[in-house]
Amino acid sequence: MRKWFAITIVSVIYYTIAWYALSVFDAGLVATAVILYGVPSILLAYYSYAPAVVLITVSAIGIGLSMLLESVAHIYGLWYTLGAAETRLFGLVPAETMIAAMMQSIFFVLLYELFFDDGVYNRSSLRTRMGSFLLFTFAAMLLIMIQQYWLAGFFLTYSYVWMVLVICACVVAAMGVYRYYSITFFNRIRNFTLLAAIPSAMAMALAVINTHKVFANPEQYIFTLTIFEEMVPFEEVLLIFAVPFLIATIYELYLDDKS
Repeated sequence: MRKWFAITIVSVIYYTIAWYALSVFDAGLVATAVILYGVPSILLAYYSYAPAVVLITVSAIGIGLSMLLESVAHIYGLWYTLGAAETRLFGLVPAETMIAAMMQSIFFVLLYELFFDDGVYNRSSLRTRMGSFLLFTFAAMLLIMIQQYWLAGFFLTYSYVWMVLVICACVVAAMGVYRYYSITFFNRIRNFTLLAAIPSAMAMALAVINTHKVFANPEQYIFTLTIFEEMVPFEEVLLIFAVPFLIATIYELYLDDKS
């Protein structure tokens, strides 16, 4: 009990100081990701003895997912991510976003495994399926090329909410493939998602404050919120919960022991 209390206090202090420093010094996208996800990931990896194969595989998931989300967002004008360097994959996906997503996905998996699972990594499953998730990254690139160069005239109304629904459908499909509907498993993933959403919400708020993200298409949002005097779509809030839920589910079912 004392250990968990100490961890909670240290985490609150760390993220409070991080929030203040990142907002005051107008930190960039990568710097924000390093502080919110990178530094905690180093500590989590150290204490959980995370093997390199975990970091590589999970990085591929995060990068692939970020490429899909950012490309759809740019094509449909849902949001525009602004980075210090304007290096973009296919002119759509900022390189800094992929770096930030990589750190975020690693943080999510390490946090889930150490605090909500048994802290033991299934190395054989990871090695077997690492190639599949690396292939997912390349498949994401292919989908972006198809959308950018062959389906440029196609437009889907309210595409942001459709993105969130697709993520939720992927979770249901992943559980359906394994026919895995354990209440214990669902509760564990839910509790993890609620915790993981805290740094994600901080990242979203800092993206608004420090202008990492600009939302400029209110006609395509279900409705909007005002956060720090800036417009933020309600779907962005849903995404804060949907992404960690998806990553933890995929990790547990396909890369861990499904226990």
